[in-house]
Order: sequence, then structure tokens, then C-alpha cells
Amino acid sequence: MPHRISTWNETPSDELANELSESKTEELLRACSRNWPAVGMLIYFGLRLLFFAIGIAPNVPPDEMTHFGKSQIFSQALFFPDNSAASYEYGLVTNIPWLYYWAMGKLLILNVFGIPDLIFLRLANIPLVFGTLYYVWRMLRFLTDDRPTELILIVLMTNTVMFSFLSASVSYDNLTNLLASMALYYLFAFFRERSGTALAASLVCQLAGCLTKNTFLPLAMILTVLLLVHEVRRLTLAPAALIGFLRSGRRALLLSVAIVAGLVLNLQLYGGNLLHYKTLEPESYDVLPLEHAMKYRLAARNYIFNEFREGRVTLEKAKEMAAVVNHPGDRRDTISLVENYANTEKNGEELLGLLPYTAIWMLHMMESTFGIKAHLGMSNHGIGFIPLALFILASAVAFVMRWRPKDFQWIPTCMALVALGYAAFLMYAVNYATYQTYRELVLSVAGRYMFPVLGPIYVLASYYLMRLFRGVKMRLALSAGSIIVFIAADFPFFLSHSTPEWFQLGFF
Repeated sequence: MPHRISTWNETPSDELANELSESKTEELLRACSRNWPAVGMLIYFGLRLLFFAIGIAPNVPPDEMTHFGKSQIFSQALFFPDNSAASYEYGLVTNIPWLYYWAMGKLLILNVFGIPDLIFLRLANIPLVFGTLYYVWRMLRFLTDDRPTELILIVLMTNTVMFSFLSASVSYDNLTNLLASMALYYLFAFFRERSGTALAASLVCQLAGCLTKNTFLPLAMILTVLLLVHEVRRLTLAPAALIGFLRSGRRALLLSVAIVAGLVLNLQLYGGNLLHYKTLEPESYDVLPLEHAMKYRLAARNYIFNEFREGRVTLEKAKEMAAVVNHPGDRRDTISLVENYANTEKNGEELLGLLPYTAIWMLHMMESTFGIKAHLGMSNHGIGFIPLALFILASAVAFVMRWRPKDFQWIPTCMALVALGYAAFLMYAVNYATYQTYRELVLSVAGRYMFPVLGPIYVLASYYLMRLFRGVKMRLALSAGSIIVFIAADFPFFLSHSTPEWFQLGFF
């Protein structure tokens, strides 16, 4: 008997009804009223974000001044700016994913409160993070509404120190993480409810994510493959379902227009780059005259290194060229890169194989997730990392023991596949390829690059950890231990390792 497909309705059943048009305030208030400890953790999180937003010095959060500078450039243009003398030091403002900068630039126009623009945009990023938390919580609701599990999830999300630190800075990662959590939630909602509205919303979020950061492209690819595999037996019925959805009402029409607009904008950006520069992400010196491109620190670093690696300049000449990099730290990094490459070539050192590199990659990703990797460092390792390592081990054991592939209409399995697929792509196609080029083990390796899939990882960890043991006392002990470990590993860890140079004078 052939497999039948449910109609893609505009209005899905129960909790997905009117998801896009009506407020979810009532549902959220019900959840808050039944889990006051979780509400307390959210308030605590918000206060810490205010502390970071107001107190952290400029030039500390990763690439913040570049993101802030581009946002200012976008605020001065009616629609889109052109590359100019004012923008060269920040890299390209054309040929890049622009959505975050456009949004922040327009928000800057609203800063009539006398607040410094940097702090204003830091504060404007905080609602994006709470939106991410909301959609991650909604993902957990596909599996359970158990209050201890909800509390653990909230504690994990709000007490991961790099996530907390990044959440109160000017960074396109904050919008990327929100759009990723929305895209995942709506895709899983489609799998469960057969809602055309949910599927369309997921596609809109994916297209918007690709216009925010190019590392969203592999996530969108993984979600597309997941959708095709999940719907493989229904593909022949998809055209009829699509026509029915398009005829279902105004909401479907608006979402369809948004999808078409998103496709056109992505084709214009990435297709244009491929057509003109043979790459999805051109360097500044591919687009601009070299003398202008070299004013951007990362473009200068990459150009100098490539010139040395290709044998067009000597080591000493490369060091001399590094003088164009104004920032002392970036200048040292540029010189260090060419010196390290020269030493490995001179000594005939062989590259690490994929397996040993993966072990080092995993260790550094954890250290820079539960520590801070920014323009100042705060690595979490050694004895202090043992409780977190035990939590990770316990969560992995719980998943292996309690996971059943078909549970909850395959949603936990899909979460795991998305997280593993994204991690594998990041590790191999991005980080290992960078290591092979630069001979530097941890260049561009940072825990924040996994944050687009942090939500499903923590949903699985909190859900299965609470099912590792059947007894109430063991579950309470495990949840209490996990909560204490994560709270201690966030703000107390930061305060115990920070120095005056982390803070703005006049505030802290």
C-alpha cells in the first residue's frame, strides 16, 4: 500500500496553531508559573549579560570592533554601502552576508538615549539571545515538559561561559544562533505536525541565516539533506501538497514571497561571488586594490602568509610586510604564522593525521566553549575542567543507553545527526583544511563556531541525562550536581580569572 502524505495545512494542530501570527505569551507564562527556578536562572542570566554589556572593555570580545565598525558603515547608508576609505579597515562591506550589519545599522538610528553606540548595540544583541533560548526550550518540549529537565536545559544554555560572554557583545553569531535555533525548531515541527507553515518558516530562517554568516551554508545543506531523507517516500506527493499550501491563505502567500526573496538575495550574493571571483567568500584583496585591502588586519595576514608560502617573498620580507598591520596582537600573530610555517618546513615536520587532529580539536573546542577565546584568553582546562568532563561523559553514556532511533518521530535522532554532521563539517572541511594550509593546530578553532547547534546538543544532554537513572533520589542528585557544576563554571569562573584589562575604566 503506498505511503500517504498529510496535507500541508496553513493551520497545524494544537500547540503549533497560529505559531507565526499570534503571541505565545500565554504558553510562556504558564511554563514560567510552573518552573520558578528556571525563571530565576533567566533573570540571573539577564543580569550577567548587562554586566558584560556595560563593563567589558572594547577590543576584548572576538572581532567585536570589526562587527561594530561595519554596523556603523551600514547605518550611514540608505540601503547598502559601498567599500570606501571609511570601511577598508573593517574588510569588505560588499560581497559579504549583510543581514546582521544591516539590522544593527538601522537600530543605531534609534539610539537617541545618549548611550555610547557600542553599548547600545551590545544591549540590542541581548534580545536575540533570549529568542535563541526560547526556541531551544520549544525544541525540548517536543520530547518532554518535565520541570527538572527544563531547568537543567536552561542552566546549561545560560551558564556556558563563552556563550554568555558572546551574548552581550556585538557579533553576528548572536543572530546566526537565533536563526539556527528557529530553523531547527520549525523543521522538527514540520516533521511532527505536517505543517506547511512550519516548513516554510524553517526555509525562511535558513535563507536569512545564509545572509547573516557564510558558516550557515553547511547547516542549511545538512537540513536540506535531512528533509529530503525524511520525506523521500513522499516526494512524489510534494507538488500537490505545495499547491494546496499556496492556496491556503495570506500567511502562506507571505511566507512564499519571503522564500522567493531569500532565494534571490542568496543567489545575488553567493552566485555573484562565484561568477566574479570563483569563490563563495572572496578576500578583500580579491575585490579591492591591494593597498586598500591591506588595511584590514585579517586580509593583510592572509595575503602576507600566502605570499610567503608560495615563495614570492622571503621570511624577512614577510616580517617587514607585517608592519602594515596596525594592531600589535594581530601583527605578532602574522609574524608567528610565517615563522611557524618556516620552521615546520625547515624541520620536515609531517602533518598530523585526521584521527589525532580530531582528538586535539575536540579538546580545544571544549576548552574554548567552557572558557573564553577572544582577544584576551581564559582557557578552562586541568583539574577545574574535571567536573565538566564528567558531565559530558555522563550525558554521552545516557544517550547511548536510553536513545531509541524512532522515539518521538525520530526527532532526537535528527537532532543528533544535525549536531554530528555540523561538527564533522566544521572540523574537517574548515579547521583541518586550515591546519593543512597554515600548519597551525588551533587557528580558527573556537567553541563558538559550534553554537548554531548548541541547542539540540543541550536538549539531548538534558533529556537523556534525566533518564539515565530511574530512581527519584538519583535523578535529583544528578540534576543538582549538573546545575552546581555549570553555575560554578560560568560567572564565578570568569570573575576568578579576569583581570582589570578585561573591563572598561570608569565602570569596574
